[in-house]
Amino acid sequence: MGKLNNLITQIWNKGFYSDRMRTFVLKFMRTFPVFIPYPQCIEVETSTACNLKCIMCENTYWKEPPKFMTLEQFKYIVDQFPKLRWIGLTGIGESFLNPDFLNMLEYVRSKNIWIELYDNFYNIDKETADRLVDIVINRFYVSLDGATKETYEKVRVGSNWEKVMENVKYYIKNMKKTKLDFHYIVSKPNLHELPQYVELVDGFKKEANGKLDNTEIWFTRVLHGFKEIEGIYTEIPDDIIKKTEAKAKELGVKVRWGADVPKTLPPVKNCMAWLQPFIFVTGHVVPCCTNNEANMRETQKKFAMGNIFETQFKEIWNGPKYKALRRAIRNNRIPVYCTSCNIFEGEK
Repeated sequence: MGKLNNLITQIWNKGFYSDRMRTFVLKFMRTFPVFIPYPQCIEVETSTACNLKCIMCENTYWKEPPKFMTLEQFKYIVDQFPKLRWIGLTGIGESFLNPDFLNMLEYVRSKNIWIELYDNFYNIDKETADRLVDIVINRFYVSLDGATKETYEKVRVGSNWEKVMENVKYYIKNMKKTKLDFHYIVSKPNLHELPQYVELVDGFKKEANGKLDNTEIWFTRVLHGFKEIEGIYTEIPDDIIKKTEAKAKELGVKVRWGADVPKTLPPVKNCMAWLQPFIFVTGHVVPCCTNNEANMRETQKKFAMGNIFETQFKEIWNGPKYKALRRAIRNNRIPVYCTSCNIFEGEK
């Protein structure tokens, strides 16, 4: 039964990542809003503690004390989603600082839930990597925002290029059944290194003995240019995109661009992100992750759909705030919570 459920989960996730499936679901929900499905995908933030001071991250500029989610709280959340197929476990903090994090991963793995994770690999030493290999992260993104030591350490303040390179290479050497990709957040200090980054990833591929044949690089610009980072916020010029894609084609490396990169945005009625709620370490439920990294944490909490530690998610999902949000999106209007969204556009 476990193998069958795992197969169903894999098939479901391939459909979830399919543009054709997303289009079908959107049309169905707009036609029959009464049949809105209960979420089968969630994101859970397990930590707001971090030992780095990355220049583009809102966490660097926060004043609120760091917090860990407990294993009991995590299980309490997951168990409210009986048909959960996919979980993202990256928040605005360093997950691997949470002493319960590996146990959390093992808990969702025991339920055959598809796991997606982003990490900077600074804290993934050999012991941690060995446990991760056994757990199997289905889709793992290496958050690496530079092609050279100088640029990387300028962006990821407090990190160490050599340590991260060693950790990444060790994990690649030992990983199994994991799709490992690379994520690069583009800002002014590292904008010039995009083509060179393709070469770096190609180097990882050549040493991986086929394990990275399907690896991708996902380039996204800094999501929100809030006050503290106005000086590093940048669009990605067309000439840089062309040079990067040319280098990727030359080396046979797959490259894709984040939804925040195109200058023309799709209408908000096409949004499906609200089917994937994001749950803060404090229990606050927000519709998706898009307003993260805008350094507006208190505003996000104020306009949250509810708090899962105070109210069962099923009640939150069927409550007035979620209903109003879905109705606005269906009518191509930007909901109150989503006014800072830079992925979709619609009537204010």
